[in-house]
Order: sequence, then C-alpha cells, then structure tokens
Amino acid sequence: MLEVAAALCVGLGVTAAVIAATAPLHVADETGRPPWWLRLVRRWWAEEAVLAEGAGLSAGAAGTVMVLQVAAAVAGGSIAAVLTGLPVLFVAGAAGAVASVRGALAARTRAIRVARQDAVIESVRMLRQLLETGATSVPAAIAILGERGPARLRSEFRVIAATSVGRRQAWSSARQRVAEPLFDMLAAAVLIQSPGGGELAPLFAELEASVSEAQEVEREARALQVQARSAAAIIVSLPVVFLLVLSALRSPYLDAYHNATGQAFLLSMLAVMGGSYLWMRRLLLLPGLQRVRLADA
Repeated sequence: MLEVAAALCVGLGVTAAVIAATAPLHVADETGRPPWWLRLVRRWWAEEAVLAEGAGLSAGAAGTVMVLQVAAAVAGGSIAAVLTGLPVLFVAGAAGAVASVRGALAARTRAIRVARQDAVIESVRMLRQLLETGATSVPAAIAILGERGPARLRSEFRVIAATSVGRRQAWSSARQRVAEPLFDMLAAAVLIQSPGGGELAPLFAELEASVSEAQEVEREARALQVQARSAAAIIVSLPVVFLLVLSALRSPYLDAYHNATGQAFLLSMLAVMGGSYLWMRRLLLLPGLQRVRLADA
C-alpha cells in the first residue's frame, strides 16, 4: 500500500513539473490569463527553480527538487502514521520531511552566498592594495584579479578584462550572473569613477569599509533570524514529538484520538500550529541588502 502511495505522489510531482514546463501559453480563461491552477503550478515551478539554482544546481533541476520533496513527504508521513497509529499525523510527518529537504537546500544556499560575499570583499581589498601601490591602472588590476583573484570570481574578472569595447555591458552581464549586492557596489564604483577620473585608492578603501560593514550587519541579522526560526520550529515540533513518545509507550491518553472526532480535532490543532509557524516565519522575514540599480546603457 505504501509503495502504491509513493508511486502516485511521485507521479503527481512529475506530472506537475511536466505541465509547468510544457503547458501551452495560449491556454487562458475568459479574462485572457492562464487558469488559476496553471498559474499556481508555474509559480511553484519558478520557486523550486530559484531554490535549486541558489543551492548550486541548475535551474532545470527544479523537477528533481520537486520529486525529492514529494518522496520525502511520502516517507516522512508514512513513518509518522505507522509509528503512532494515527493516520492524521501523516500530514505532520510529510510537512516535517519537506521542511527538512528545503532547510538543507536553504543552508547550502546561505553557505554559497557567504562564500560569494567573502570573494567580493577579497576582490575589493586586492583592488585597493594594487591601486595604492600606484603601479597599475584599474583595467590592469581587473586583469590581475582574473589571474590571481578569488577563485569564485576569477572567470568574471577574466571576461571583463578581456573586453576592450563595451566594458559597461560586460560589468552588467557579470552583475546578473553574480547577483550579489556587494558586487553591484564594486561595479558601481568602477563604472562611476572611470569617466570621472580622480584618486581611486581612497575610493576603494571606502568601498572596502562599506561592503565589510554591510556584510557584517547582514550576517548578524541572519544569525538572529536563524535562531528565532529554530526556536519557532522547536516549539511547533514538540507536540508532535510528544505524540510519538506517547505512541511508543502505548499510552492510553491517545485513545481519544483513535476515532473520527479525535482525528478531526487533532488535524485542526495541527493546522493551527502550522499556520502559526508560517505566520512567525513571515514576521521574521528579512529583506536583506538591496541590489544597486545602474544604467547599463
């Protein structure tokens, strides 16, 4: 029975992914927009693509991420229902398994972003040191970064240094690929200073201080956010863990939940807990650093 349920859930996930990727664009309702279910599937697909890409996977791996979450949901829900003998806890187990998968991907995304921010700060520091010696110009310093700069950004600096015409467009393309506000600040400093001239070493010294302070503030805020979210997750999961312990001990206190009324009550309480957790996560949502808007023309 569990194998059949798992196969059905995986099949539904794959079907949703195929629909999102291949559904014809001309499907629309009387208002001219695609039907609500198609908009919902495409929005889900877009969110999974962003999650996969942020974790270092390709955007095309969104289907794999979706299938992985569906499989984890079936496994987690089945284990919770079998261990407790309460079918309604399938929902809680499935939600916890999906949250674990998404949490692992989010943690990988944060690690990649931290490494990218460190690479940007190291690049700014190297630029300042090169310009303070007075032995090189900005284009030459960018070329040096392409050879000996931070490994994560060498390819970007190498492309920019190799571009003799249309360097502004090269910086714009690099900003889109890196997608990091601190890198936007670096690009703005180079592009704004190039036509204006002047002393570059003091500018990059101030830029280094600015990006370092911005990074420190953001990381402190993220750390506090993670602590608050962890506390909220522990508070929400404690009742489910308590139910698992009581089930393992065959406690008679759970007899009231083995009928239809008890199952309905337990499901409603789980819904309230889940809604409260989502509300707390929304309250703890941080906007982060904003991207710098530059005129790329």
